Amino acid sequence: MKPTTLFAALLGIAIGAGGAIYYAKNVPTPAANSPVSAPSTIGSAQTLTLGQSSSGELTSKSFLNLSDGVRSSLFDVKAEAGQIIKIIVSGPLRPQISVLRNGELVTRTQRCEDCPDSETKGQATSLGFKADFNDTYQVVVSGFNTSSYGPFQVVVDTLKAYTGEPLTQDQTINDWALGGQKRYRLNIDKDGLYSIAMKAEQNSMDAYLKLMDRRGMELASDDDSGGGTDARMQVYLKAGEYIVQASSAMGAQNFQGGFSLEIKPEEMTGEIELKTGDSLNLGGDGKTGLFTGETQTYSFTLSEPKLVTVQMDAQGFQATLEVDSNSANQYGDEAGQQRVRSVLAAGEHQVKISGSNQAGLYVLVASADEVPANAGGGVLRVGEPRQALMLQGITSDSYKLNVRQAGSYVIDMTSPTFDTYLTLQKDGQTVAEDDDSGGDLNARLEVQLEVGEYEVKAMSLGSYDQDMEYELTAKRR
Repeated sequence: MKPTTLFAALLGIAIGAGGAIYYAKNVPTPAANSPVSAPSTIGSAQTLTLGQSSSGELTSKSFLNLSDGVRSSLFDVKAEAGQIIKIIVSGPLRPQISVLRNGELVTRTQRCEDCPDSETKGQATSLGFKADFNDTYQVVVSGFNTSSYGPFQVVVDTLKAYTGEPLTQDQTINDWALGGQKRYRLNIDKDGLYSIAMKAEQNSMDAYLKLMDRRGMELASDDDSGGGTDARMQVYLKAGEYIVQASSAMGAQNFQGGFSLEIKPEEMTGEIELKTGDSLNLGGDGKTGLFTGETQTYSFTLSEPKLVTVQMDAQGFQATLEVDSNSANQYGDEAGQQRVRSVLAAGEHQVKISGSNQAGLYVLVASADEVPANAGGGVLRVGEPRQALMLQGITSDSYKLNVRQAGSYVIDMTSPTFDTYLTLQKDGQTVAEDDDSGGDLNARLEVQLEVGEYEVKAMSLGSYDQDMEYELTAKRR
């Protein structure tokens, strides 16, 4: 979370809490013999029953929060000391929740000022708190802003608190944080793939998970893979003892409130067909592998230049796919799919999967096709313009440039259809790079070069679903 977002959130808490406290302290409670009016009427409070759903509605007659102009409804819930109470409010108005006792704020939801309305409208809002006293607590349901109106449903229930026993491989617990961090022993009886998920009852916690061995050495960690600000790890564990550490990514002071931990075995279907060091078949048939957090390498050999596509579909985890340790022309998405497409020279090539401390099954597919005419890449000769195609799914073509005479050179990359970008390297070090110095969206390098061999990378700032034309030239002034 960005510092500016955190500041806005804390400001929202302060403003919203002030309005809720004003509500509780300044709106009179009806006398015992007074008729109880509708929940939307100022001054009334509807009683919530644990485990049951209640209805409410924010209208122009609902209480007006004098701090920020939003409308609010008030509810009462009786709780016993030590109970963990969970409140869920659903409705189209992006509801906010505050909990008070005797007019003092206990907790409230954190407003996401930067979240688009389309991502949050209609979603349920949840909040948890731990009752420190046998008492009646006030639950205030508010709109997100001054235009938030409409019906809503509120459910209040208790969560079974964690009693301190070691966690097992198929268990869900609820616990409460009071700052710092919390550690749990985890006993695994059987080798396998497991997910460990942490879900906070309030967004301000920003769940953070670590998995350690019994000596406290970190094996894996995660911040937001559980969706939103919740954490989730998928790891391969051998039978034995482990430590799960729950905390907040926003620091110890924000590790406050209720959360759940779920340990669940993940099904591993199908035969594991790949092991590190295997040779890949370029026939396009998918094979299944198991990634356990350690780098895995595979190889294949080309007898002539080919257009090679390698794709990895990962199940429940993220990793990095590279061909010849080159991440150019790599595409990845949040679903775990990685793809590399490139024109490769004859010879042996290496595929590497790395970059994740989590684990899971994946399917690896490799194919080789004939190189289309005028495909980019190869040799760029001084004074000879090169008309080329940036092939579909490729964003970088590599050229060898042999400079036989030292002097001043101009390298141009022009295209009528896409934004070009140039880099010039020698011995793996970048000599120069450019985006738009050639006018419009065209790239140009003006450099002093010594005699030697250079690499020119002609790139596209974007990926396209068709072949794209461009021209590359190198001239000596």
